[in-house]
Amino acid sequence: MDMQQETQIDSLIAVDIGSINTKAVLIARVENAYRFIARAESATTTEAPWSDVAIGARHALEKLSAAAGRPLLDDRGSLLTPQRPDGSGVDACVVTASAAQPLRVVLAALAGECSLMSLRRAALGTYVALEDQLALAGGGTLRGSGKSITDDRLQHIYDAQPDVVCVAGGTDGGAERPVLDLVEAARLAALFLEGGNKPKILFAGNAKLKPRVTEIVGTEAELVVADNVRPALDVENLGPAQNEIEVLYATHKMARIPGFATIAEWTSWPVLPSARAMSYVAQYLSAGHPDRGVLGIDVGGSATALAAAFDGQVYTTLRSDVGTSFGGERLLDEIGWQTVARWLDFEVTESDVRAFVINKELRPSTIPQDARELHMEQALAREAIRSVLRLARSGWPANAPRFSDTGVPLFEPIIGGGGVLARAPRPGQAALVLLDAIEPAGVTMLVLDTYGLSAALGAAVMAQPLISVQALEQGGLLPLATVVTPIGRMRLGEVVMTLSLSYEGGGTIEDEVKAGSLSVLPLTPHQKATLRLFPRPSVDIGRGLGRGGKPFEIQGSALGLIIDARGRPLTLPSDLTRRINLVKSWLWDVGADPVEGFSPAEHES
Repeated sequence: MDMQQETQIDSLIAVDIGSINTKAVLIARVENAYRFIARAESATTTEAPWSDVAIGARHALEKLSAAAGRPLLDDRGSLLTPQRPDGSGVDACVVTASAAQPLRVVLAALAGECSLMSLRRAALGTYVALEDQLALAGGGTLRGSGKSITDDRLQHIYDAQPDVVCVAGGTDGGAERPVLDLVEAARLAALFLEGGNKPKILFAGNAKLKPRVTEIVGTEAELVVADNVRPALDVENLGPAQNEIEVLYATHKMARIPGFATIAEWTSWPVLPSARAMSYVAQYLSAGHPDRGVLGIDVGGSATALAAAFDGQVYTTLRSDVGTSFGGERLLDEIGWQTVARWLDFEVTESDVRAFVINKELRPSTIPQDARELHMEQALAREAIRSVLRLARSGWPANAPRFSDTGVPLFEPIIGGGGVLARAPRPGQAALVLLDAIEPAGVTMLVLDTYGLSAALGAAVMAQPLISVQALEQGGLLPLATVVTPIGRMRLGEVVMTLSLSYEGGGTIEDEVKAGSLSVLPLTPHQKATLRLFPRPSVDIGRGLGRGGKPFEIQGSALGLIIDARGRPLTLPSDLTRRINLVKSWLWDVGADPVEGFSPAEHES
């Protein structure tokens, strides 16, 4: 689309096909600026009896049409484009999707802590299921056996029944024979797995071997070649391999969603994986800000996605096997049910937690029926986010802006999305999930994607970048809270910082911050205030030990100003009663009532 056409887009529909719900968002030009107008959602209709996602998408558009007061579909159920003089229809449509089954992948590389790790980070940039990981040394699954190593590799690949075998290893101009052996094993597996089960082979190793790899694979399998993920021992190059894996997901999984072709006809641009679209928003917000990163999180029903961006460079990590509806049992088996239960403000048994996650998987579209179920879903979301963070951190650049070796990089803003956060009855619940899961440090802003706009705005970049820019500036995302997190040597109960919050309209709050505390100071939307921080010599807020720096202006938000002095990393008591009371006190502090009656005085006593 040329620039002249781009400037003529006055309205745009963004459709996101999720595994459970399909969302439709309308953005239009109002008074020379693009604004979010309305949204609607309907159940995704991938499964029987519908087996056609276009049905769910039409239902969402019908609801959107009613909400926006403008016809969007014609008599045949097709999207009306371009926009008509009477205001019906829209000029453009973009589509994102995460409803497809993940791409089944086997990774094969030489070194478990080098090429295999890089290959894994590349694969986890989109919706994949890692069926097996093979390494000749340092962390692979291959072990000694009575069979030859080649037979062992072949058996692993054959048993996994993958869609794609990704092979890497050797720096450019480095190791050759072992890498070619891995390629040969992949070729033989493709030979045995005939018909529709024949896997593709992605080679992202020693660039010198590309001609020989092509010769070895021949016509036995479809070969895709990307640049080496480890061209040198100290250089990682994930982009090309990540892009090829994403293309394979789009062509071999997304394109096969029943009814996908119908929706694809509504748009002039490629259908993007939802996580990729979300990452564009983080990338845009981080551009030109080398002093901080931007973190975007989406906790979906079947997948949890994270996009970290630093000065315009984005790093996307997904777990396609863990969400708030699907994958709960897998997560419990990995980390233990007690790890999830530690975030609850009431006592549970293992059977209680497992019954909850099994019921969610059987009835994925249901919402929590009471406060106990709500808090269990939010506890599961905390650990889903933490599991993705553990995968993502090792792939972030070593020079990412940070002020502590133990904390996460400096992120501002942190954007939280997904139904479990967006539909939290109280904003304090969403804020606490993000704080507990991410454990940010310093000063940051929490932002809530209440309308599921991240994917829509990311995809809109393809049609007209200005749409995303202006919709974000016009309040497309909800400011949740400004958060100040002091870290350092802090003894529980001692004063670690004093602060002064001066409101623009008059009035000042002065407060002492004690180690272990969590507090909220009011600052409503559209209010402004000047914040002054005075940390103790052993405490850092991101400006050096004991340095408060100059006062800075903060904007109002749904919650206001949160002071999180609970320490990093977060630690919870091993004693059950003390832990439950502590979690209750945190909920109370952020304005999210505990499940059962609670008084702060009881906790202090």
